[in-house]
Amino acid sequence: MPLDAQLVARFSPSRWRPSTWPPRFALAWLQRTLTVSLLVLAGGCASVAPGVQDDAAGREALLQTVWQTVGDRHVDPPPPGWADAVARHRPAVLAAPPLSQDPDALWTALDGLAAEWRDAHTRVEGPRDIARHQRHEVVSLGFVLLPLAQQWVAFRVDPESPAHAQGLRDGMVLLDWNGEPPQAVWARLQQQPRTSSTPQATDQHSLRRWLDGAPGTWVHSRWQRADGSPLTVSAERQRRIRPPSWQLTRRESGVAVLRWSRFDTALEGPLVRALGSLSADVPGLVLDVRGNGGGSLAMTQRLAAALLPTPHAGALMGRKGEPGEPTRLAGRAVYTGPLVVLLDRGSASGSEMLARTLQHLGRARVVGETSCGCLLAITRYLPLAPDARLAVSERHIRWDTGRVEGVGVRPDVPVQRTQAGVQAGRDEVLEQAERLLLAP
Repeated sequence: MPLDAQLVARFSPSRWRPSTWPPRFALAWLQRTLTVSLLVLAGGCASVAPGVQDDAAGREALLQTVWQTVGDRHVDPPPPGWADAVARHRPAVLAAPPLSQDPDALWTALDGLAAEWRDAHTRVEGPRDIARHQRHEVVSLGFVLLPLAQQWVAFRVDPESPAHAQGLRDGMVLLDWNGEPPQAVWARLQQQPRTSSTPQATDQHSLRRWLDGAPGTWVHSRWQRADGSPLTVSAERQRRIRPPSWQLTRRESGVAVLRWSRFDTALEGPLVRALGSLSADVPGLVLDVRGNGGGSLAMTQRLAAALLPTPHAGALMGRKGEPGEPTRLAGRAVYTGPLVVLLDRGSASGSEMLARTLQHLGRARVVGETSCGCLLAITRYLPLAPDARLAVSERHIRWDTGRVEGVGVRPDVPVQRTQAGVQAGRDEVLEQAERLLLAP
């Protein structure tokens, strides 16, 4: 946070902690399909999901279930080659280790099939992903990496982390990662990417894979300080709890900045109250949804309504083959002053819907980077096993100017961070937003 920012309110509890289908599979597939169909008709992600027959027949049945379900339910036409996708992914699915040895490898292989739709929302999740989501848990080294000027620099180094204690600071340039140049690590990750909605979304996923790993594993890295001197850091991946959080600050200029981590309904009340607390003398408000991956669609629409002085028609939403019906935004007028929204490539889903709605209606200007381009909607999780599930994008979201999915929300004022700014602890994107709000 900039030194000239005054903390007004914050809720952010977190802590560190040490093609052709073999006939012999027909019966298994039929049994599997009937079971999943009954669960889907029951609605939602059922509390009791079918068990997994972890042999070749059971895995073939899963392949066919994922292929058929995504093809039937996805809002968009099938991608090129979808008819042959099962044959392409069968070897990886059959070769995955037994669930008793690796509970996640099978589901990762099945996710490769879902990834052919190039859609960040359509995916297969295994027990690790589901458990992390439910516990608000991440595995962290205490910092993230930011690509700047064809280099990788440290960013958001946690002051409480061991990496910070060893001297790592924002803006230091990565030279070596476990004995490899960072460019070699990145090239290897990009050889087998999990394709997503846009190139920036695919890159974000690859970056998460780079930093992720089993808790307790170590990364030994070398960095270059701002003065050119080297620094060696050894960091252990640790579990960290990051529940939904929000923060309202005031700049010295009086501009208010409201940040929140995701569109979780637990934050809706505090966020609306924070908007209502802003007095008439506030020169403007910045909504900072950089890195916010979205969440509740209904909450997104209600927040947009809180920022509109009068009722408006929002985005068009519809299922496969439908042009879509306009959403209705009530216009609650909780905050009606000047408004800027900050985006980056990590702003996805609900963040993009809020930003594009306000931008499209002329209510706010958008500053920063083009967003993720990940804006379709899932309506339910479909169970594949007691600890695995399938998400499918079943609704499109668009405006009369087109969709955000596959493109991203383009900023009115493009601004990118610089290495010098990161090293100095500046937020150049926020500074530009502040200048816009203060301009006569």
